[in-house]
Amino acid sequence: MNYKERRQLIYELIQTNKIETQEQLLLLLQAHGANATQATISRDIRALHISKVPDDDGRSYYVKAPSAAVNRERQLKDAIRERVATVTAVQFTVVIQTSMKLTYAPILAGLIDDIDNDDVVGTIAGTDTLLVILKDAEAAASFADWAQAIVKERKIY
Repeated sequence: MNYKERRQLIYELIQTNKIETQEQLLLLLQAHGANATQATISRDIRALHISKVPDDDGRSYYVKAPSAAVNRERQLKDAIRERVATVTAVQFTVVIQTSMKLTYAPILAGLIDDIDNDDVVGTIAGTDTLLVILKDAEAAASFADWAQAIVKERKIY
C-alpha cells in the first residue's frame, strides 16, 4: 500500500471510527493490511490536517479539520458582517462600500477571490470601495442579496 492509499484509508477510518490514539489508528491500519510505524502515522496525521476534538463526554477523537474553503467562506462572512457598510447591485456588478473609511476593500477583495464561487469573475478594490464583477445581472443580484443579509446580521450595541 503506497502513502496515498494509506492516507485515504486513515481518512476513511477516522470518519467511521472514534479513534482516540495513534496506537488505535495503527492497529486499525494493520487490520486493513497497511504496514506503518507510529512515526509514519504521525506524519500522515499532520499532512491530512487531522486533529483531536473532545466530544460531549470529554473524550478526544481524531477528526478531519474543516477544509480551507469552509474557513475562507467563514472569514468572508465575518468580514462582511463587521466591515461592510453598503452593498449595491448594478447590472452585472456589485459595489461594496466598507465602513469607517478603512483600507479594508483590498482585504475583502482577496477573500472574495479566494472563495469557490463560479459566478464571480473578478474584483477591483480601492481604499474603501470594492467592485465585484459577476457573470450576469442575476448572479450580481443574488450575490448582493447574500452579502446584504450578512450585513444585517451585525449586532448593534
